Amino acid sequence: MTPVSSAPAARSFAPRSARRRLVKPLLGLMVFAALFLALAWHLDRPSAASGPLAVVAASPLGQLSRSGADRALLVGRVEERLPAGSYTYVAVRTGEALTWAVTVGDAPPPGTPVQVRSMGRKTNFHSSRLSRTFPELVFGVVSRAD
Repeated sequence: MTPVSSAPAARSFAPRSARRRLVKPLLGLMVFAALFLALAWHLDRPSAASGPLAVVAASPLGQLSRSGADRALLVGRVEERLPAGSYTYVAVRTGEALTWAVTVGDAPPPGTPVQVRSMGRKTNFHSSRLSRTFPELVFGVVSRAD
């Protein structure tokens, strides 16, 4: 008569149970990620009726006007700063003139010397997040001036 050990049965049971506990959440996560990616891909594609021009028209950067004056840096001090989601609007004081600029991300606080590298400007730009219309708005990169 050979003794029967319960150790092999215990060893085979523990990993299998652990795998089951991991597989269900991972499977659910993979299904969720696949659905999310499919939805994002579907929403990102422009419809055939709208065409590529409608996508450019919907983007505020698609209709920027850029003149020779936009090639020069705008240098001044931040007078006011308005965060709006992923954008930040800043009022830059250059002598007597006050120019509004918008940048992606954060911007320096009021009183900080800055320079704005313009990508273009729009007139009568309405920000739905701020519920405000800017007579002239410079789209650009705002950085600290040294």
